[in-house]
Amino acid sequence: MRSLGLRLFLIAALAIGVALVSVALLTRQAVRTEFSRFELSEHVVRVEGAAGTLARRLGAEADRSRLDATLEELGRSERRDLLLIGPDGAVRSASRPELKDATVRMLADGSLAIEGRARRGAAVALVRAVVIHPPSAAVRTADGRLLGTLIMLPPAGREAPLHGPFGVAFDLRLLIAALAAGLVALALTWLAARRVLEPVGALTRAARALGRGDLASRVPVRSSDEIGELSRAFNAMAEDLARQEALRRTMVSDVAHELRSPLTNLRCQIEAVEDGLLPVSPETVRSLREEVLLLSRLVEDLQTVSVAEAGKLALERAPVALRDLVDGALESFRAIAAERRLALTVDMPELPMVDVDPTRIAQVLRNLLANAVRATPDGGAIAIAARASGREVAVEVRDSGAGIAPEHLPHLFERFYRADPSRARATGGAGLGLAIVKGIVEAHGGTVGVDSEPGHGARFRFTLPLA
Repeated sequence: MRSLGLRLFLIAALAIGVALVSVALLTRQAVRTEFSRFELSEHVVRVEGAAGTLARRLGAEADRSRLDATLEELGRSERRDLLLIGPDGAVRSASRPELKDATVRMLADGSLAIEGRARRGAAVALVRAVVIHPPSAAVRTADGRLLGTLIMLPPAGREAPLHGPFGVAFDLRLLIAALAAGLVALALTWLAARRVLEPVGALTRAARALGRGDLASRVPVRSSDEIGELSRAFNAMAEDLARQEALRRTMVSDVAHELRSPLTNLRCQIEAVEDGLLPVSPETVRSLREEVLLLSRLVEDLQTVSVAEAGKLALERAPVALRDLVDGALESFRAIAAERRLALTVDMPELPMVDVDPTRIAQVLRNLLANAVRATPDGGAIAIAARASGREVAVEVRDSGAGIAPEHLPHLFERFYRADPSRARATGGAGLGLAIVKGIVEAHGGTVGVDSEPGHGARFRFTLPLA
């Protein structure tokens, strides 16, 4: 669970990190863009104000000396370099002497290329610069003549606000905010991962307990999502395993009981013959033979169930008339039916041939009839009906007995399951008959089922394929 939790946490951490870095970069770029727009608008206002001031001071006269003096004064007050470009594109005046002799060219994108020489003491340095979209404003004299275009250059030797201390402080605060948000998100992710994985841990512990043989191990179901569905499936599996284990233990007891009675009878009778207490008569041999047949039938039933559940039941299929199989099965019970006044009826119209193993299907019919005879009181009725539907025929065996309680219906076809917990011969054997019925019918590709209401008998049904 820790490994899965760590993987979930790392995946969430990676997603949160990518999201925060993306948001931080986009925010930083957006702030810089908006600040640049604000700064540009401020510069436009300032250059327009400087242009108006320059026009008012010059009045109608625009001689070079007054231009230079006025621009130098405006440059000092604005703390910006100012250039006045004439209509012919030449520099008419500048706020600094080295800019007056500079060559200024307007580029195609509206930027300004400046090239000139600046004196640094005794040395002369080459000055080259490109100013991106500098703010500008037209300057006119009082009589409306165009003196030129006033251009405001960035502050000399100073960084833009977002590249200076303000930008560093902003980036630092943005980094702190991103780290804080990331830590909070990671903490919430860790808590959510632990909460999500808590039922997984409970499932793991319950599965380990189940593996150690604790079939009472269950997990609480606290949600209706996939984890809750998995918990319900685990509980259902545990309940099924517990029921199968109970059936297995019961099976051992049932097999021992079923084997004990005939073996005890055989031993007693053989010992009585050996001691001379019982004569070797045809009745004695017949009794011994019946006990041996009972043992053989039990062993055969166990083998049939085992082979059917493994899906390896051998079938010798052939086209057979279902009515012949039904009549043959009923013949085995007519004597006991007459003795107990049971009415045996058949409701079966002309049907196509069925593609089955006649011996196996006869065993199915005998098992169902035997159960019906045991469940039906004296004077009751047992009916067999069959109808063709599509490519199969549906057969049902109904009795007028006491019926079966609803809690027993889902388990009737399990091996060694008996609604009557007693082991009396009169009420049934080891509970293998219906398991054999289910195995044989499903081996033929059919289905089995049962319907019953207490007090209204039971109806067992199965389907078989047509030839």
